[in-house]
Amino acid sequence: MGIRRRGHFSRARNVGAWIAALTLSVGAMTVGVGTASAIPEYTEPNLVTTLRCDSPNPLPGPRIPIHVDVFNQIPFPADGLPGPAISLIGSHRAQPAPLLDYTVETRVTWRNLSTGRTGSVTVPTRARMVTWQVDLHPGRGPVAFTIRQKIGLMAFTPMVNAQYSSCSGRASA
Repeated sequence: MGIRRRGHFSRARNVGAWIAALTLSVGAMTVGVGTASAIPEYTEPNLVTTLRCDSPNPLPGPRIPIHVDVFNQIPFPADGLPGPAISLIGSHRAQPAPLLDYTVETRVTWRNLSTGRTGSVTVPTRARMVTWQVDLHPGRGPVAFTIRQKIGLMAFTPMVNAQYSSCSGRASA
């Protein structure tokens, strides 16, 4: 009668099974590996035009030159709402006010010329320079808009010596 050595063969089978499983899992990982990205494909917004929307200065001195950059084809606007959108970014490209902040209330009214849809957006801002950003969501098509600015100084109360200006433009969403 012979002695059966089951333990020896069992250990060899276990090692073989372990090597096979390791080989299969490594193979599956290398085949299944692809590129993943949490950031969606983003196209740069299109600069349509730059408008001049100068305003009287609430401080003694010359008018405030305000440049408004008009962008369209924005899939992910700054306000977090879904695109498409038109973005208007107004900025005063000069030195900041020496002591006082500007308080700015910007109101943009718009009309989609193909659908007749209308709307308005009001944005308050307080800064050392005149700067603001408005995102419009008019739907697809040509859009006419009017920008109305109210610019004052922050001197214990907002909007001291408020000055008014307006300008208009067009863009397609």
